[in-house]
Amino acid sequence: MITVTICCQYCGSEDLIRNGHASNGKQRYRCKSCKRQSRENPAPNGYTEERREEILKSYQERNSMRGLTRTFGVARNTVKVWLKKATKLPHLSETLIVPDANDPKSTILELDELWSFVYSKEKKCGYGLSSAVKLAKSFPER
Repeated sequence: MITVTICCQYCGSEDLIRNGHASNGKQRYRCKSCKRQSRENPAPNGYTEERREEILKSYQERNSMRGLTRTFGVARNTVKVWLKKATKLPHLSETLIVPDANDPKSTILELDELWSFVYSKEKKCGYGLSSAVKLAKSFPER
């Protein structure tokens, strides 16, 4: 008799218990150590790296999201997630270059205008209690 030991793919523990079946019929397991669920022999991602790069390159060539859906059969939300992952930018403090004190031209920085609007809506207002109180104070009493 052959015994197959299955380990948790997240923490490596062997304390797995069966936890029903997935929609495709595969056995689901739950790890007692980390309490996460996994399947036996999980399938890899739906799209290969080459296919993702091909789709993202066609998006960069000014194809629309709906055009990508028609051409490649990939959902728009999937492309949005790929674009967000591809455009993870470092923090602004990491991208700035320290100016040279001896060179007066190096102390001039040119920043994008978009950064001035990042925290522009810190004060939220709407039809809540604060705006109703302001509105009530603006009308004179009868």
